[in-house]
Amino acid sequence: MKASIYKVLETFRNAFILVFLVIFLFIQNLRGTLIPIIAIPISIIGTFAGIYLLGFHINTLTLFGIVLAIGIVVDDAIVVLENIERIMHEEGLNSKQAAIKAMEQVSSPVIAIVLVLNAVFVPVGFLGGFAGEL
Repeated sequence: MKASIYKVLETFRNAFILVFLVIFLFIQNLRGTLIPIIAIPISIIGTFAGIYLLGFHINTLTLFGIVLAIGIVVDDAIVVLENIERIMHEEGLNSKQAAIKAMEQVSSPVIAIVLVLNAVFVPVGFLGGFAGEL
């Protein structure tokens, strides 16, 4: 278990570094880079709160689920951020106006991303036996 936790922490560290480098490389804006970086700890806190409220225990599979949740949140943050940056540059809007307009445009795709991922992972929970229990 300690080795698994170490691997998850290593994955978190690598996620922070990779997200920072990739976003900064493409957006070339430090402020825009910090938003997905902030999304990572928020997703971790939300995941642990959900685990606690639902009565689950921390094990290798829940730690793997946390890694997946981080990926989903960062992916959605990048989609929204890129659209905000595009609107700010093309239309010259301030960040608040650009965020409102961007969310009007990408709310449906972000929801669709989450629904598609749920369509893949939720049915596994209805499997019988050991696979469903996992």
